[in-house]
Amino acid sequence: MQKNDVDYKKLNQINHWVFDLDNTLYPHGANLFSQIDRKMGEFIQSMFDVSYADAKVMQKKYFMEHGTTLRGLMSEQGIEPYDYLKFVHDIDFSVLKVDTALNEALHKLPGEKYIYTNASTEYAKNVLSHIGLNGFFQDFFDIHDADFLPKPHEASYHKMIDKFDIDPNSSIMVEDIAGNLKPAAELGMATVWVNTGVHWSDNGVKETRIDHTAPDLSSWLSHVTKNME
Repeated sequence: MQKNDVDYKKLNQINHWVFDLDNTLYPHGANLFSQIDRKMGEFIQSMFDVSYADAKVMQKKYFMEHGTTLRGLMSEQGIEPYDYLKFVHDIDFSVLKVDTALNEALHKLPGEKYIYTNASTEYAKNVLSHIGLNGFFQDFFDIHDADFLPKPHEASYHKMIDKFDIDPNSSIMVEDIAGNLKPAAELGMATVWVNTGVHWSDNGVKETRIDHTAPDLSSWLSHVTKNME
């Protein structure tokens, strides 16, 4: 269920903002995932000595059955995750641009800010350095912290809350995949869905409580901070 009206009084009471990273703090059009997707196929191709086409079939099977390709490779093949993450995250970050309006709004936004990502902290810091937010966030909860259980595994949300030491009832989560907000909402967090318009962005939207929808996070946050002053 989605709400369109913004309750600025309630947003002023938020003490902790938890942001997803990919396709949330930078536009989906940057398409970093296409590079990562290619690298995942190449990793499997090399590991199993198969064609790239066969590797992609395997990769998509792992993704569909386990939530992430990495989880599938760990569960079914017992691979070491660190080498995999280093390989697939070795991409060209120069396609990312600084969004001045978004960054200004984030700096004006009251409360502590955190990153919750299915990627690694090293990767997250690379992204943030290219979008002008290096050193801005208080802390990170990454796939290592989650013991490689990606969103939306409920257990990982409990670990995230414990690591950040936050009260979910005074916290909000911002995410581009609607279904990834479901466990946060069930724990008492407010939710912001960054609807990118791609087919996976609305996965789980009908089963998830959406408090705010922001197709353009930069414009939405700029509007929010202006009205919270």
